[in-house]
Amino acid sequence: MIEFQSLMKAIHKGVKDASKAVEGETIDFVKRFFDEHENEEGKAPSYSPKTCTMQFPSRTEDGIDTVDAEVPLLALVPISSPRITEVKFKTDLEISTNDQDKLMVTFAKNTTKFGFRDKIIGPSGGENTANAQLEIILTGNEPPEGLKKLIEGYERALRAQIPG
Repeated sequence: MIEFQSLMKAIHKGVKDASKAVEGETIDFVKRFFDEHENEEGKAPSYSPKTCTMQFPSRTEDGIDTVDAEVPLLALVPISSPRITEVKFKTDLEISTNDQDKLMVTFAKNTTKFGFRDKIIGPSGGENTANAQLEIILTGNEPPEGLKKLIEGYERALRAQIPG
């Protein structure tokens, strides 16, 4: 058996670690689509978008011509922003108190495979030993608007370069 508080801390730590891993994905995303430039000592680095040159047809007085446009790679790929929006943890627990009146929990023994109405019966006739059910739902935040605005800005700049 473990203290209920320890179980909650372990779940919380697991979710925080998963969130940090997702944040790492965001940093990798920036590195994939932007080149970092060093500035003077003590100043934050600056980033410029990785681009490719693409030719677009343009109608001119002399006929069809081509115009070069610097296209940010960020504007060419589908963007999915990984984030944890909800974590659900649901389990059957056996709950009791110890000598210091601390809430203690253990995961219920459930050797059952067959359900029959409200009574769960297992192959050996055993029942679910749970005396409580715990469901924890953690909900995350929306991704920052900054990334959406940044992509929209590059898309507007791209549209301005394309004739017609």
